[in-house]
Amino acid sequence: MASKGGGGGGGDAVLRQYIAVGTASLSFFIQGTSLGWPSPTIEKLKATTPITDAQISWMVSVLYFGNFLSPIPAGYLMDRMGRKRMLVTLSILPILSWVLVIFSTDPLILYVSRFLGGLWAGISATVIPMYQAEVSQPQVRGALSTFIQIMTYIGVCYEYILGPFVSYTTLGLLNVAIPVMFVSAFMWMPESPYWYTINNRKEEALEALTWLRSGLPRSTIEDELQLIEHSVREEMKNKKTFSDLISTRGNRRGLLIVEMLAIFQRMSGISGVMAFTSITIKPFTIFGILMTPDICVIIMGVVWIISTFISTALVDRSGRRPLLMTSSLGSGVAMTLIAIWFFLDRQTTLNVSHTQFLPFLGLLIYGLFFSIGMGPIASTIQGETFPANTKAKASAITSISLAVTSFIMNKIYLDVDNTIGMYFNFILFASACFMCLGFVVFFVIETKGKTLHDIQEELNTKKSDLV
Repeated sequence: MASKGGGGGGGDAVLRQYIAVGTASLSFFIQGTSLGWPSPTIEKLKATTPITDAQISWMVSVLYFGNFLSPIPAGYLMDRMGRKRMLVTLSILPILSWVLVIFSTDPLILYVSRFLGGLWAGISATVIPMYQAEVSQPQVRGALSTFIQIMTYIGVCYEYILGPFVSYTTLGLLNVAIPVMFVSAFMWMPESPYWYTINNRKEEALEALTWLRSGLPRSTIEDELQLIEHSVREEMKNKKTFSDLISTRGNRRGLLIVEMLAIFQRMSGISGVMAFTSITIKPFTIFGILMTPDICVIIMGVVWIISTFISTALVDRSGRRPLLMTSSLGSGVAMTLIAIWFFLDRQTTLNVSHTQFLPFLGLLIYGLFFSIGMGPIASTIQGETFPANTKAKASAITSISLAVTSFIMNKIYLDVDNTIGMYFNFILFASACFMCLGFVVFFVIETKGKTLHDIQEELNTKKSDLV
């Protein structure tokens, strides 16, 4: 739990926080490779392996079975082992996942591989937002939290850029290098001083905090540690059970905010867009240039990354709520336009072949707006919202919500296309974006510039009709 940061902190302290959080966020680079891998790989598998659309749908979606199962054990283990040691130890999961891909194209083996990748996704989604929030000062916490989305997009873009131009096996070899890189770097980073404090290891907490606040006066660092200790004592007075998540107004309100933002994030269509863009967009020509699906997904990946950097620059200036509202509105409008195009193209006799570029343009606009708010800020708020006695369990439940929603949206994507029409997928996505807008307006609090202790006090005092 960050304090007020010693009056702003020095440049060296901020740099070290960026290094620690950036290195930890490599775990989401790994997750991004799993999310992006199907897009350039599906057509290669179809060309070399007898595989049906149903098997492809399961191959894409089984990732979320693993994602569903791992968060609760991860929440328990991160409190017992520590955030850092658990991540380093369990990074064997994505390594094994990509080793299986390297040596097989059999659908059953790929199911196992994707399941292992999903286990890792659930672990990282549970642990990293907590670690990020616990090592960061308030004035940089929002910016650092966007690293999660940036690294996810870099991982996706890594697949989009390399996938079309290397063999199936070579892509697997390139992917297995990422978790190896993560372990090699993150093992040198400090453990969360918050975790040390929870476990009564004051000297190690002070050592970790001293590294993270390098350049600040010793007295300032000790004052921050005292605030952490006070907050932990207050928050740990209650027993640590799942019932604690609804035992107080603050916990209920925090749980509602975080879970709904997680659900809206995935219902907005991001999982399906990442996995199925290459088979959703058809080739088109613009200004004499042939735009293939492979080229389109590369451009989209780059736009996602650049847009998230915009969020990084703005989140601690403009605040979470304005970015979330702008993001959900813009994403909803973009998805609505795509739905209209697919309806006109496939459900009417109107000839729209001369506007084949419009779905791609709509997805670019969606990606831009999603990446400045709904994508990164949901993780920011997850890391800021819960007290010490419920932090691990709340994070686990959030990861499960993400996994279940992603599984449903990915699993129905091709089925909806085949039975109702592609346009209906985008109607669902747009509806979720507009519902998110309304939810943010009425229920989400602003956390910009506040300590985690301040946020808890506001959640417990600000009333809501629902909680």
